[in-house]
Amino acid sequence: MTRDKVGALIVIAIMISLVPLPMSYAEAIEGRYRIKEVDGWKIIITDVLTVAVPSIETIPMFLWWYNDDASILYVAKYEGLSEAWLFASEQFSHDKLFDDTEGFNNEFIVRAHSHGWVANSWIVITINQMSKNLHPFSFPFSQGKWELTPIQEIKAEDGTLVGLAFAFILTESMNPSFNFAEGNIMIRNKIFFDPVEIQVEGNDVILSKAELKSDMIISNWRWNYDVYAETLGEPPYDFPEIVPKLVLSTKFNVRSANEGNIINIMNEERDDISDVSDQNLGVKVRVGDEIMAVGKVDKEDYIVATNGLPKLEILAEGRDVSGFFRFDPRAPIVDQNNIRFINVEGVFWASTSLRTFLVYPYFSGSTLLHDPSIGISSPELESEAPKYIFKSPIEGRDIVPQPQSIIPIEMVPFFELVIGAVIFVMIVFAVIVVTKKTKIEVLYDV
Repeated sequence: MTRDKVGALIVIAIMISLVPLPMSYAEAIEGRYRIKEVDGWKIIITDVLTVAVPSIETIPMFLWWYNDDASILYVAKYEGLSEAWLFASEQFSHDKLFDDTEGFNNEFIVRAHSHGWVANSWIVITINQMSKNLHPFSFPFSQGKWELTPIQEIKAEDGTLVGLAFAFILTESMNPSFNFAEGNIMIRNKIFFDPVEIQVEGNDVILSKAELKSDMIISNWRWNYDVYAETLGEPPYDFPEIVPKLVLSTKFNVRSANEGNIINIMNEERDDISDVSDQNLGVKVRVGDEIMAVGKVDKEDYIVATNGLPKLEILAEGRDVSGFFRFDPRAPIVDQNNIRFINVEGVFWASTSLRTFLVYPYFSGSTLLHDPSIGISSPELESEAPKYIFKSPIEGRDIVPQPQSIIPIEMVPFFELVIGAVIFVMIVFAVIVVTKKTKIEVLYDV
């Protein structure tokens, strides 16, 4: 064999060894999801996660489970928005939200008295008049009709399929006082098939492939506080300072299931029917390093940051994986072409049930966009590095992001490097053996 042929064989061996191994990165991602519609539910099935959402009129809610363990179902229901007027000296507390059952006048005056405000007749008369122009301080999402948009694919400019998107949109309020919210509350959702790094105005968030990211979008909210400010103008010196906030409340549940009763459980949750059989299911909450049993305590505390994001883990007894709820501690506020950020606080309450409260500072008539997430948490899933960088625009209300150039993150796993090196050595060794054998045969013939 000539020296040129040997060199050609070695070059071919090198080229073969550089070809990716059994297509872990060149796999066809078409067919990486399925969507089923059963009994008024849309069920989205990906490689690792299943998410179910109601497709008929109901509140925005999600049921999700890990495909490797469908015996535990996690439930999240966005219950509604409440406008809270807190005095500057108070911290947030769910029991400090206005309770409309006794009327605004009583609630306001009682609270003002508790902070040393001495009422005078002019202010009482003014408050009585002002209360006629207020809407209820709480808007339960069950008082609205919600549209589930079609589930659509998210693609890059090159046509690569990277995820799915859909939204809940408030289309009608059954309470005329909240007609202003119609079309102005949207919960936009995304699921990605691989870990993705989301970049928003310099704030980077990594989403796992077992996570559903929501964008809570609230526009043109009519604040009762604005009526108060316009009516009273500059408050008298002895009047307590009020700090208005908007609070999103979410209720969580964990249900045990088997293959035969999953749909029944989903319908029970949609219709808000409790099942006695699940009351013995041990559920705990982990926030940071603290673990507490739901139903055994009546405690309210802040959700602490884990890896930069406030996170609450929902632990079912005897399970290695957990459900989770987390959120970005900042939220963009969009006003025409201007974007600013506000700080968001998260509060959880582990009592007879588990609830969270996301507390948004006053943002006037601008548009709030905030991104809570739900999903499955495990060391294996969270150890996966992102495969794409996804730049998410925040000015628009499009449900599906415009196709964009998704930047792949170049990385070759260690085990593929090792196996590739082994294959390369074996091929070179085979070439050398064949070369030597050919030389011996040629000498013998001579």
